[in-house]
Amino acid sequence: MEEMEVAINAASSPSVKIWLNWMMIIFLSSIIFALKHKSTWLILAAFFLSLPIALYIFGRTQSVHLIGLAHIALWIPLAIFLYISELKGRPAKLKIPYGIYLVLLLATITISLFLDIRDAILILLGGS
Repeated sequence: MEEMEVAINAASSPSVKIWLNWMMIIFLSSIIFALKHKSTWLILAAFFLSLPIALYIFGRTQSVHLIGLAHIALWIPLAIFLYISELKGRPAKLKIPYGIYLVLLLATITISLFLDIRDAILILLGGS
């Protein structure tokens, strides 16, 4: 894990480091809602499961740009589930703290997935 962390730090700009910190904050913030909303346990599970998958991918490829495949595998189903089960057809939910949190989380996941998919495509097409 330390080797992957060193590689991420070496390959990341200050803005990417801020983004990584934001992702950690937004995912871990689900703990605030854990007693009232069962979906938060899926959010935490997806977040914590992505780490060993990312470690495996890094161990096999030594590429920090491919560790986003862990996000792609776990966060796409999570985002779809959260939207359908928590937000779709429930505009009033957008006015409560949990709904606002979900919108922030889904926006974060969407941006992250866009970047992860872009990185994977660049690597797979031979770029860096």
